[in-house]
Amino acid sequence: MKIIFFILLGIIYLFLANAINIIIIQEVFFLIGLALVCIGIVRYIKERYLAAQAMAALTEASTEEIMAIPHTQYTLSSNALHALLLNEQTNMLIIAQREELGGELTITEIPFSKIYEVAIMEDEVFMLKTKNYLMSGSLLEEDNEDEELAEQEDEEEEDTVTKLSLKLVVDHLSDPILEYTFMDTEEDPISKEEDEYKEAMELCEKWYQKISVIIKRHELERVPIRHWQ
Repeated sequence: MKIIFFILLGIIYLFLANAINIIIIQEVFFLIGLALVCIGIVRYIKERYLAAQAMAALTEASTEEIMAIPHTQYTLSSNALHALLLNEQTNMLIIAQREELGGELTITEIPFSKIYEVAIMEDEVFMLKTKNYLMSGSLLEEDNEDEELAEQEDEEEEDTVTKLSLKLVVDHLSDPILEYTFMDTEEDPISKEEDEYKEAMELCEKWYQKISVIIKRHELERVPIRHWQ
């Protein structure tokens, strides 16, 4: 608030300096206005710098807390708010997430043998899916294919995406359907030709394959997954 006050007051003095014909007063008002604007700009830069430093510290602390979780493989979001981890020694899939930096970290651990389905989703549309075929049906809702085809005939869909995620069905009664987001542009669609989408999809497919292998290896309670990287 003080920053805006200094800048606005400085601008007022500059306008007054331009409107007054008396040279001495004009110069004084100009110098006062310039000084006030400079003070406002310096304060703004300082506040932005301190905010950036604080954000960097929170991001580092969040990253360290997540990395302290025992794991053998992981992927961490760029904002350090959520991570997907595998612990092959304990046969656990771990989803760690928090709403905001500095907030409480929620950790969900799922045994490999309790993962039943995994699907890649683009804007709530299923792209690929793997399930444990010892189960008779799917717990993930499928979109009506006939309705989708009808919509596609009426209008040509743009090749854009706003959200890319993995959905999992697990044996976890409090939250049986989990979701891990790899990309979310918050209602601002991006083209599938953009690097941001391609990188997110590459990572999403990589983890889809890992979890698919876990599901298949535990259909008949086979040996735990081993590190393949």
